Amino acid sequence: MTLPTLPELEDSTTPVDPEEFLHAALRWHFTPGTGSPLWLDLARELDFDPVRDIRSWADLGRFPDIAAPLRDRPVADLLPAGLAGDPPPSVFETGGTTGSPKRLLYTDRWTRRALEWKTAELRAAGFPAGAPWLVAMPSGPHAFGHTTRAQARALGSVLHTVDLDPRWVKKLIAAGGDPAPYLAHLADQLGHIIRTQRIGALTTTPPILTELLLHDDLADRLRDSLRYLALAGAHLDDDTYDLIAGALPGTIVQNIYGSTMVLTTARLRDPAAPPPLAVYDGYPPYVTFAVVDPDNHTPVPYGERGQVRMTHLSSGVFIPNNLERDTAIRLPAPPGAPGDALSSPQPLAAFDGEPVVQGVY
Repeated sequence: MTLPTLPELEDSTTPVDPEEFLHAALRWHFTPGTGSPLWLDLARELDFDPVRDIRSWADLGRFPDIAAPLRDRPVADLLPAGLAGDPPPSVFETGGTTGSPKRLLYTDRWTRRALEWKTAELRAAGFPAGAPWLVAMPSGPHAFGHTTRAQARALGSVLHTVDLDPRWVKKLIAAGGDPAPYLAHLADQLGHIIRTQRIGALTTTPPILTELLLHDDLADRLRDSLRYLALAGAHLDDDTYDLIAGALPGTIVQNIYGSTMVLTTARLRDPAAPPPLAVYDGYPPYVTFAVVDPDNHTPVPYGERGQVRMTHLSSGVFIPNNLERDTAIRLPAPPGAPGDALSSPQPLAAFDGEPVVQGVY
C-alpha cells in the first residue's frame, strides 16, 4: 500500500489523523528526495532514526534544539527538495530577542493556509472588514507586517502602517538607554494617521497603545471610530488591560500570542473572551503547544505554569519542540488534538543565559 505524502494530507478535504500526519511529516523531512539539506544533515548526528523511532507526538522531545543552524545556514539549505517546483518561499526572521535572529521559510502553500485561518478568525471576532486598519508592528524581515498586509487585502480594508524596529529598541534598553523618545516618535507618526483617518481597527503593542492614550485628542478619536483592537508583542498585564478597556469602551480587544518559530499566532478558543481569560490553541496537527518544566522539559500538571514549547509540522518547515521565551498555564487541548492549550502567557526574565528585553515589542 502506498502511504500518502505530506502535501497530499495537507490538501485533504477531510480531517486528518494526527498520528498519520506525524509519520508522513517524518518521512517527508527525512527522505533525500523530499527533505531539506538542513534536516538530512542533522539526521546524521542523531542517535535515533526519526522515521523508525519517533512513534508518537511525545517522542518529538528527542529532537535537539535547532536554533543555531537557523541562525547561520544558507536559506537554500532550509528548503525541502520536495517543494523545489513550488513558488519561491518568503524568508522571515525572528525578533532577535535572545541572540542573533533565526530565519524561517514561509512557503506559498503555508501562507495561503494561514491566511484562510486568520481571516476567518478575524471575521468571527467582529473585525470591521472594509474599515481602515492601522498597524504599528515590525515589518522588514519580520513576518507580522507581511501577514497583516495579506489579511487586510482579503478583508477589503485599506492598511495604514507605521514601522517598528524592535531590535534597535532592545539594544538601546540593554545599553541603559531610554526608550521614551522612540515611543514618542512612534506616537507622533500614528497620531497623524489617527487624526486624519477614521481608523476602525488597530494592531499594535501595549506600550505603544498606552502612549497613544496619553494624548486626549487621540483617545477621543479612537473611542469614536475604533471597533477592533489587537495587542501583540510585549506582555499585556491585567492592569494595563483594565486601563485600555476603560479608555475604549465598545471596542473588541484581543491579546495575540504566537511565535515566528511556528509561523503563526495561536488560535483564540473564544474570540470574545477578554484577554485575562483567553485560552490559546494551536492548529493541530500543523502547530502544537506543550507546557513543560524548564529544568527537565516534562509536562507540568494542568493548571500549573511552565515554559512554553512549540512544534511546527508542514511540508515546508519542521520545527520540533522549540522552547519559547515565555511561560503559560497548561490547559487541555481540544478533544482528540495533540499537545496542550495555553493561558496567561508571560515572558521569562532570561532565556539561554540572555536577559529577555521587551522594550516596545
